[in-house]
Amino acid sequence: MSGRLASDITVDPAFRAGRTSRNSAQRPAYRGAGPCPFAGDTHALLEHHACHRVRRCRMTTTSSAVDHAFGRPAERAAWAFYAIAALGSCIGQIWVGVEAPPWPVTIPLWVRALLTLPFAIVIDLGGVVCSAFADTRQRLGEDAYGWHVLSAASMTLAVGINVVGHASSLYLATVFGGLGLFAYAVWLLHTSARRRDALRAINKMSATPPVFGLLQWRREPAVTGRAKSLAMEYGYGLHESLNEARAQLRAEERRAALASHIDKMIQARHQDDPLLAAIAATTTPVDDVADVLVTLIDTAGWARAIAAEIQPPQSDLPPYPSFASPHHGQPNWPSTAVLRQIPTQQKDYDRWREIWQAIEADPIASNQDVATRFEEGIRTIQRIRAAGRGGLLDSPETPVARLLHTTTGNGQPPPAPATS
Repeated sequence: MSGRLASDITVDPAFRAGRTSRNSAQRPAYRGAGPCPFAGDTHALLEHHACHRVRRCRMTTTSSAVDHAFGRPAERAAWAFYAIAALGSCIGQIWVGVEAPPWPVTIPLWVRALLTLPFAIVIDLGGVVCSAFADTRQRLGEDAYGWHVLSAASMTLAVGINVVGHASSLYLATVFGGLGLFAYAVWLLHTSARRRDALRAINKMSATPPVFGLLQWRREPAVTGRAKSLAMEYGYGLHESLNEARAQLRAEERRAALASHIDKMIQARHQDDPLLAAIAATTTPVDDVADVLVTLIDTAGWARAIAAEIQPPQSDLPPYPSFASPHHGQPNWPSTAVLRQIPTQQKDYDRWREIWQAIEADPIASNQDVATRFEEGIRTIQRIRAAGRGGLLDSPETPVARLLHTTTGNGQPPPAPATS
């Protein structure tokens, strides 16, 4: 029976030949699936099992290519300082363990140190291990208060042993106690930085905002605070976030003032019944009304109305004096560059006069609007304005033709008329 079953079952030779290669090819995928959570990094549950299945898990010190390039030397230095400080703290505890307990005289010093070594390592590294568990649980969204308490208690015990055990020597108590605190602080800062990097990599933590500087915070605290929030939420840059913050604060201030006036207007419609006025003002979404009102306002119409109100009174004098400036008594000519650009051909000159007459008819029109209307460049419109304000486009004849008419045959100006 068993032989028949064995003969019926066929196994692909390629499968037998490639079984080992496929397994070995899959192993790097497990090793690279993600770092071990006990090393201080996060990954999915499948990656966690894969990490333990191959019995190999390497600690990663950076969470991105940029951090890997720029942060590796600093992290290596942090590990070196931590190892040295932790070793110094352990030596201090071993020293205390060798001298403080009532050891029998027959036990040599090296045996005492060897017996004390495991306990010193456990006490000194207990805070680090508990902190690593707390960091792992925090990356999963938990608070991990218990692990933090155990970590702090273990480190307090290690530092206390060094301080109390070397109380007779202030130098030794300071050195060994300070080394323990330094090692623990380096570990906490290092792991918290890696946790933040890991959370940012999976979009569970906002990006770092731009550095605005102390002067900016002091000059515009409200604007800077809003800019920081906008930069963290939308990824704005330094100047972009400040401009957007200023615009938002101005809009909010204007909307708040408008909402206050709308509230008063609603209450004024029911001034005979204060209770009804209060109900109407309370039930009306004043802020929404203000937003809609801002979108419906005719800004160009208000600009034209205000411009019409501030126009100077009518006068018999020409609006642009052709010969003298009222302030200096000198000819109000445009620049030499503009004079050279004034057309000498009658057709082109008439074109300039047409544009200038349109500008006079609509004084508030911008150069861009006039250029779009007449399909001319903005620089040309600027020259036409300068020439028109100098009175050079008032006559239907070109300036060259007028100059020829005002001179005699020998090139001299005509004599002034005799006065009686």
